[in-house]
Formats: sequence, C-alpha cells, structure tokens
Amino acid sequence: MQEWVHGSQIKDMGELVDVDILQGCITKSLTPHSDNGLPIMPADVMAQHISDLELELSRLDELAWDLSGDERERMIHDNIEPLQERLQSCRTYLESIRTANWDEFELPAEQDMLGRFSSFLINARYPAGEVDKFLRKPSEAGGVEETPPSEAKSTRSLHAQRTNEKCREIAKRIWERQPYFTIAAMINHSEMVRQARKPDGSPYSEITIRNWIRDLCPNPRPGRRSAVGASE
Repeated sequence: MQEWVHGSQIKDMGELVDVDILQGCITKSLTPHSDNGLPIMPADVMAQHISDLELELSRLDELAWDLSGDERERMIHDNIEPLQERLQSCRTYLESIRTANWDEFELPAEQDMLGRFSSFLINARYPAGEVDKFLRKPSEAGGVEETPPSEAKSTRSLHAQRTNEKCREIAKRIWERQPYFTIAAMINHSEMVRQARKPDGSPYSEITIRNWIRDLCPNPRPGRRSAVGASE
C-alpha cells in the first residue's frame, strides 16, 4: 500500500518554507497528489484558484445589490471590476498551462499567484519514497553529492525570474514617460522584445510577459489606445 506524507509534514521535517515544496514539484523531485490519490497538475491549482475567485465575485455581487447610488458604484469600481479583471487574467493564464506538467511549469511572476501555488501544494500529499529522496542529505547518500536531474530546469526558472525583473524595469521606465502606452504595445516594444528571451534565445510568450508587467500599467482598461495607436 502506498504511504503518503502531507506537505506540511515535509515542511516541518526539512525546516522548509512553502516555496521549497513548489520548487520540489517543478524539479520533479516531488509529485503532488489529491486526497483521492490522483496526481495534481499546475492547471488543477489554477482551476481551484479561479473557483475561489468566482465565489468571491458572487459574494461581492450580492453585497452590491444591497447598496445604492454612489456606495454601489464605489463597490463596483473598487472591488468588483478589479476582481473581474483578475479573473480574466487567471483564465488566460490557465489556458497557457492547461496541458503543462510540473517540469514544463515556470514560476508565476505575481507574488499572490506564487503564494497560491505554494499554499495549495503544502496541503497536498506526496509518496513517502519521493519525500525520503527529497529530504536526503548528501552525507546520508554515502557522501556523494548527486547532480539534481532537473538542474537545467532550475537554471531556466532562475533565468525566467531575472528576465521578469528586467522586463518590469523596462516597463516601469517606459510607462513613467508614456503612461498611455498599452500593455499590448509594451509587449511589442523593441526593448522588451530584445530582453524577453529564454536561455535558448527564443521569445517568451506574450501571455507570460503580460503576466509579468500588467500590474505596472498606469491605466490597464481594455480598449484604451496608446499614443502610437496600438490597441489593447
């Protein structure tokens, strides 16, 4: 019979932080499973997150109906519309990872989404044999330090994080000068195109770049046009 270890137990045994469990999954050291023993894929985490956001949107809608006038408009403007935009972004992101395995998964740029993945995986369970290998120290394996089989993946993740930071610096600088530049135009800006490259030189997807920079946009409303006429 398969023995399981809960993510919180792994965290305690290895004195880890939440994101360490996530890193263990994307390097294929750990395979998260549901309580029913079914493997959990990245899309499963995002689908659950979207479901939670939809419930929150439904709750806000009910609250808004009990309001009137300016108070209701403020609720819509300050809470409902931003949540609707966030939901749409999450649905788009879900489509981009719909068929991805953990070894194909890149850490999301947004901290709240990163936290969502980490907390979800902390509450999953893992095969005991994988946990033993994940927590084993080099000295416990005869003093020979093995090279992680997914070292290339870890390098890709680090490269993605650094590229994310550089792209955000570019976007912030350009938007400070041109606040009406659309997100779509920013993604296709020559400086951004040169920077947003994977280690092999191929470009990151527009969805990935959008997720990296969209929170920096001074006015991200759909349909807005930039000074150069590009539309969102």
